[in-house]
Amino acid sequence: MKSFLFICILCCSSFWVAAQRNCVTTEYWQSQLNNDAALRMRYIQLESSAKTRSSISKKEQGSDVADVPLITIPVVIHVLYNNEEQNISNAQIQSQLNILNKDFRKLNDDTAQIPAFFAPLAADCRVQFELAKSDPEGRATTGIIRKKTDRLYWQQDDKMKFSVSGGNDAWDSRYYLNIWVCNLTKSLLGYSTFPGASPEKDGVVIRTDVFGTTGNSSSAYNKGRTTTHEVGHWLNLKHLWGDTDCGSDDVEDTPPQKTYSSGCSSFPKTSPNGCNQQPGGDMFMNFMDFSDDACLHMFTIGQRQRIHDLFATSAPRETLLYSTALHEPWNSSASPEPQINTGAESHLTVFPNPASTFLTLRFNNEKPLTPKTYSIYDITGRLVLAGKNTGGTVSINALSEGVYFIKLQHGEQVLMAKFIKE
Repeated sequence: MKSFLFICILCCSSFWVAAQRNCVTTEYWQSQLNNDAALRMRYIQLESSAKTRSSISKKEQGSDVADVPLITIPVVIHVLYNNEEQNISNAQIQSQLNILNKDFRKLNDDTAQIPAFFAPLAADCRVQFELAKSDPEGRATTGIIRKKTDRLYWQQDDKMKFSVSGGNDAWDSRYYLNIWVCNLTKSLLGYSTFPGASPEKDGVVIRTDVFGTTGNSSSAYNKGRTTTHEVGHWLNLKHLWGDTDCGSDDVEDTPPQKTYSSGCSSFPKTSPNGCNQQPGGDMFMNFMDFSDDACLHMFTIGQRQRIHDLFATSAPRETLLYSTALHEPWNSSASPEPQINTGAESHLTVFPNPASTFLTLRFNNEKPLTPKTYSIYDITGRLVLAGKNTGGTVSINALSEGVYFIKLQHGEQVLMAKFIKE
């Protein structure tokens, strides 16, 4: 199939209307690639490796689902709310987890609506999702973080992913799928990173009123398929039409498609001016198209293969296989209280982040800190470095690459911040 082009004509079109599914992942990802040369090179390399692994997989692995390992992905949900209506219930969150598990395991009730022409291609992707039991410091967690914020709405600028901008910092994205649920502006349903994203941004963002089924107030997007679609992107699945006329999603068994579908189409959906003249027409019921929730029913065998290629040795999502997030907590200290943004909270910030040589410490993102001692812990909670702070900077030359936590005493307060050593 043709190469994937990073063009989001759809998101920029003047005829875009509120009733149309408006995933902005491609537009968002193109912006990230344009602004970060290192990310662009990393993603090109990842895509090249994905195609190589895909070629090997075709030769070595059949389509028998019994041969495909079952992968369980730990999830943390960051609920950002300005009012109680946005502070969605645990039941609504669980309803979304249930939808993800049904959709990715081909257990969704509406598989019966898949046209007979495409039914043989419908796949159990052998991926399931579970709320984390242990946080990055090994403490017990429900996998749900709630934070009251003074932000009325959010845009696709990633500010919801950082505590310093009123959002909530990602948990180590090597070992967790981070999902931020927040009041996105009404022109957005959600967006996602692709594999290779900066660790502190890696994850999925979903608008509050299209998340889950219980409490979901949208009519066209009330079955949780926005999250299924965006998690598909996080697992390296692209839009079927490659975001350009007759483009490619780099999956062999999804037919060519001129552009996106909308609403609920009738089978077969064909266009006399389209690039797909096959009898079955467009696969408008695929989760990576733009049809309404009620008309999305399937992933394909080829999409399953592309997902599982991410978990091969040295592939981008391999580290999730070694996550301890679903193990019993090993740190008996109490979990922190839910964060509430009162406008006067105290926090430690470090920069640069990621850092390679030194960290500079600041109090509430403005006042330099010069406490007597500090302690640095790795992702398992093991103390790896301790020392005296001099002039507000800390040397981290001795650390290997990875995610760490720095802890220090400031007056009567114990402050902690996460950073990445590169």
